[in-house]
Amino acid sequence: MADISFHHGTRVFESPELPVLIRTVQSAVVLIFGTAPDADAVAFPLNTPVLIKGTQDAVTANKLGSAGTIKDALDGVFDQIGTYTYVIRVEEGADLQETLSNLVGDVTALTGVHALRKIESKFGRKLKARLVVVPGYTSSLATDGITAVQITAPGADLTDETYITVAGDGTGTELLPIITAGVLTAVAIRKPGYGFTVAPTLTVVDPGGGTVATLTATIGTVGNPVVHELVGILEEHRAVAFIDGPNSTDEAAVIYAQKYGSDRIYVVDPKGMVWDTTLDAYVPQPLSARFAGVQAKVDRTIGFAHSVSNKTINGIDDVSRPMTYGLQTNYLNENGVNTVINRDGWRTWGNRSTTGVTLWKFLNVRRSADFINEALEEAYFEFVDKLPTLANLKFMKESGQSFLDTMQAEGYIIGGRVWFDPAKNASTEAAQGRWTLSVEFEPYAPMEDVRIITHRNIAYYDLLIDAIANNIADGPLAIREAA
Repeated sequence: MADISFHHGTRVFESPELPVLIRTVQSAVVLIFGTAPDADAVAFPLNTPVLIKGTQDAVTANKLGSAGTIKDALDGVFDQIGTYTYVIRVEEGADLQETLSNLVGDVTALTGVHALRKIESKFGRKLKARLVVVPGYTSSLATDGITAVQITAPGADLTDETYITVAGDGTGTELLPIITAGVLTAVAIRKPGYGFTVAPTLTVVDPGGGTVATLTATIGTVGNPVVHELVGILEEHRAVAFIDGPNSTDEAAVIYAQKYGSDRIYVVDPKGMVWDTTLDAYVPQPLSARFAGVQAKVDRTIGFAHSVSNKTINGIDDVSRPMTYGLQTNYLNENGVNTVINRDGWRTWGNRSTTGVTLWKFLNVRRSADFINEALEEAYFEFVDKLPTLANLKFMKESGQSFLDTMQAEGYIIGGRVWFDPAKNASTEAAQGRWTLSVEFEPYAPMEDVRIITHRNIAYYDLLIDAIANNIADGPLAIREAA
């Protein structure tokens, strides 16, 4: 009770403590990055998210025009389900390289893929983009990025403040120095960049005053710059991206997928054959938007815990190269490339992202964890700055456990629990206002490999012989029926 001052008589205080109702947010929200050069510039300004509220929002969608990549991608999503879809239009460049640069954008100006960060302030936290596609601009590899960094001198007494600068005619590079016992032992290439015609100059800078190390860079073929730029943004916003492969050979698709090590990147290859109403013919189109539409449909109909794989995909008549269920699709899926198969109609086929971490390889597991983590984070926000009373702490534990029990009952997780671990809540931490709530849960992995073991059993011949012996006196008809 807030007011403990003197009063003679009765008073009623309405408790502000309401049940904590934990709910997951909308998961079937698609975001399309691309070009639309003849779009209405007022309705679709550059580098600005615009929400199209499903197929019924035709008035807005028609203002995109027909040129560029966005209109076809939007049709691909809506062929599966009329879901909430954001569109972010970038300027089409004079060539592919310039358009890629426009899509990579600028983190400070929030242009290109960084314009995703504008969605929350404009549309709120409950309608975040979760399924991202950039059709037509993610399939090519850059041939002019940093492929390797050689340490020519490891330095000495380097501190954790050490960083690496890159000077050259390319852009988009991010290098992370690995310091062990004051020595530069390795360099992690977080973003290889693109556009280098000669190897750039790398400089190791240590504000702490250590003995400077020296490096040499090698340039060559690296992953797509737009995809590399997306990874960090996807992690920040708990989203995933459906990315188109090179649409050439199975081997090229596998090499392409190996350029990324993210559990939020889901590679789709090859292209699908889609009817073009202008050419009056089937033409190859990227399938990433259609996969995002299928995932949105799965989310809406059976829930985000379910896999996007083995679901009907609408609007395609064939694929741009033959795709056979079995050895070919196994080779692709095992190496992080997802595809389609023709089995009672065209179906999505593949569960895996590009990560090398086994526990996070399945896309539905990654997404399940995302939405449960975010629901808990949002719910517990109301406890921030409250007093750590026994009642509040018990309320926190019970609310979280109730949510996990509901997720288990509805088939989203196998099980889960919430507890306060004394080892993580020492008095020295509590005195500084830090409290740690421990949560564990386990999402369902898809039954990717269903095995059937068949056996021969010659004892069945004994049954046949017994049937013949018992019925032989009744004539040929009885024998045939027994057989």
